[in-house]
Amino acid sequence: MKGEKTIWGKLSQNGWDKRQASWVLCVFADRVPRALPMIISCGKGERPRREREKYHPGVEVEFNDKAYTNDQLFLRSIDTYLIPILGGWPTLFELDLMGSQKAPAVLEKLRLHNITPSLIPGCCTSLVQPLDVSINKPFKEIMRELTDSAIFEAESAESFHRWSVSDHHILTTSCIGDAYYRFHLKKGDIIRHVFRKVGLSLPANGSCDSELDIKGFGELEIGDWRNDYEVVDATADIPVDNNDDNMIELV
Repeated sequence: MKGEKTIWGKLSQNGWDKRQASWVLCVFADRVPRALPMIISCGKGERPRREREKYHPGVEVEFNDKAYTNDQLFLRSIDTYLIPILGGWPTLFELDLMGSQKAPAVLEKLRLHNITPSLIPGCCTSLVQPLDVSINKPFKEIMRELTDSAIFEAESAESFHRWSVSDHHILTTSCIGDAYYRFHLKKGDIIRHVFRKVGLSLPANGSCDSELDIKGFGELEIGDWRNDYEVVDATADIPVDNNDDNMIELV
């Protein structure tokens, strides 16, 4: 009814709540697909080896009770997948402002490996988060096309009887894996463009600020902050007579 705050949905089939999954995408400004997409399925992870052998080789698969990322899973993914890829190079890592991504242990882990987190304020992902701004929609379109095709092909086979939980896991890894690499191959320019559009890969000297295009903000004037404030080298010693300077304390 109009005005209701809760809408109840009726499941068409028992057990569908255990067949849900989340996927985690990490993209790079240069469009190189370094980090494998991660699929988080509902369960304990005790899947038969014959099922795991059919997973797409280009995805990582994890399991937990909620089919959703948490502190431990996110920290392990940073350790296992992200840090080896970056190799200690200074990196700007933009993240949503969700609990598992701003946990103290996560932020400390990033700091130790020369990774600077850029946390997006609440309600701003649609404005400055590259995935939400330009990437998710075309990625989902590719995945939907692949999924529909795979389902039609499977259900058209004479040997098909019904979908099992195992079949869902295998199909999910296959479609997301293929979609991820097809997206980078065919839509890679979207990644490069959106990173510049939201300002993440623009030169720090402000020479290309005209490329900024944040939804709802017209004629952005960023300016050169180095001309507005006295900039002190990060490794320089602060003179004793400036130790109590409020601006230095703030920085």
